[in-house]
Amino acid sequence: MAIQDALDTMQYPLVVSSTIVLGLTYVLYVVFYRLYLHPLAKYPGPFWAKISDIPSWLYTRKQDRHIWLLKLQQQYGPVFRYRPDAVVMNTPSAYKTIFGPKGNVIKTESYYRSWPHNSKITNIWNVTNIEAHARKRRVLNNAFSDKALRGTEEFVHSNTDRWLELIKEKSHQGPDKTWSKSLNMAEEVNYLVFDILGDLCFGKQFNMKEPESDIKHVPDLMAGFLELLAPITYSPYAGLWVWLKPRGLDWLLQYTIPESLKKWQSFVAKNLDDRTKAQEEVQKGMRPERRDFFHYLFGAKDPETGGPGYDLHELYGECELLTIAGSDTTAIVTAAMAFYLARNPRIQEKLANEVLSAYESASEIKGGLKLHNCKYMRAFILEVLRMAPPVPAELAREVRPGGTTVDGQFFPPGTLLSTCLYCLNYNSDIYPEPFIFRPERWLTKEDDPEGSSADEVALAESGHCAFSTGTRGCIGKNLAWLEMQIVLAKMIHGFEIRPDSVDTTGAGSPSLGEGRENVEQYQLYDAFVAMRKGPMVQFKERARA
Repeated sequence: MAIQDALDTMQYPLVVSSTIVLGLTYVLYVVFYRLYLHPLAKYPGPFWAKISDIPSWLYTRKQDRHIWLLKLQQQYGPVFRYRPDAVVMNTPSAYKTIFGPKGNVIKTESYYRSWPHNSKITNIWNVTNIEAHARKRRVLNNAFSDKALRGTEEFVHSNTDRWLELIKEKSHQGPDKTWSKSLNMAEEVNYLVFDILGDLCFGKQFNMKEPESDIKHVPDLMAGFLELLAPITYSPYAGLWVWLKPRGLDWLLQYTIPESLKKWQSFVAKNLDDRTKAQEEVQKGMRPERRDFFHYLFGAKDPETGGPGYDLHELYGECELLTIAGSDTTAIVTAAMAFYLARNPRIQEKLANEVLSAYESASEIKGGLKLHNCKYMRAFILEVLRMAPPVPAELAREVRPGGTTVDGQFFPPGTLLSTCLYCLNYNSDIYPEPFIFRPERWLTKEDDPEGSSADEVALAESGHCAFSTGTRGCIGKNLAWLEMQIVLAKMIHGFEIRPDSVDTTGAGSPSLGEGRENVEQYQLYDAFVAMRKGPMVQFKERARA
């Protein structure tokens, strides 16, 4: 027995040593394979990112993923490898191929299925199955048809008009009774856009923009949800997270999620329950019809199959998505519009002249040909979308069986392939001097003496990517454009805007770190959609001649 114990004691260090050797051998093999034998080995990129997805994840946690990717573009060019299994291609042609009909890609399961707080929840954004997405899109088209948009415009006007009334009141509350005290536009715009979406999705105004509102914290709940989930979706364990969700993690999360997230879910559920009851009363003739999103989706039919469009579970998922996607993305751009208006008096004056020439009074501003023909306003919005894209980083796509060819380069199945929208927008080969805010880059000299050549405008248009493209392109694009144009036109028609002379919240600064030094650039913080702060601006009623 003693002899056996002695032998066991001698063998234990050998077993441990063998295990360590085998482990190190495996790690070295993986590193060697990813550096030299992997199908993506030929693409340039940082050493650590080629062998591990940890660098990508760490920058996601810092909300600087888009800045990191732009730095890599400046170092390696528009095509580079930033994870062992992933390449971004930041050119207009690659963008259109990847997201177009010939891309042969699918939304990445480990990313998009990480987001729902319950594995059973699917909506048009996070569903990865192509056929299921096509069905959802066919039904959702009901709410975004031209007829539907004409009916929903009134909700944009009523909320915008009230919001501007409140700003007018504040314009007399500043120290000199002429300019308003400084307003945080990230917050002010959130309240406006949430109220518009409340009207469109839930059939009621939240009145969040009103001074006495007790739900001004709701946008922060949504931001907290995004900031919590974004690092998980890009983490090394995202695939495990998705696998565990229907195997007990969903149940566990019900009891462990932060209180802010519980409040967000309760807020959405209550409003949808109320809207469902109201729609049922409409069908019984107990109240008049209200043509909002819910009206078009409740009881909708699949136009191809004739079958039911959405059950209530799906409908709730879509309305929650519309609230997040519809409010947050438009709010990002509108806050950025205030930043660039306030910091560019020449551009502000030029835009005001166009709007005031087209409309004698703000009440005349409506969707239609006259608004469409405000070319400088369109160019201004395009430039804001370029410099402050609502989704800054790359949209995760996985190459399907059969592989795909993009810009003459073949990628095998399983490759993560995408375009970083922020990088494409700041690609100096497409947008010369990309950190300078210049709406004229979108106009020809025929439309504006300070404009660009027709070829330069065509190149700029080819890189426009704010709303994605193809079958996965933003279904609410036309509504977003209408909303941005109405808010901007009415705001600039009624007010002059200037920045706070001291508080530069929202602007870049050397103190914010690498990639955020530019004081003339509105800063974005990536959590799938962009988080933002400020700007702090002041309003003054525009003088009439």
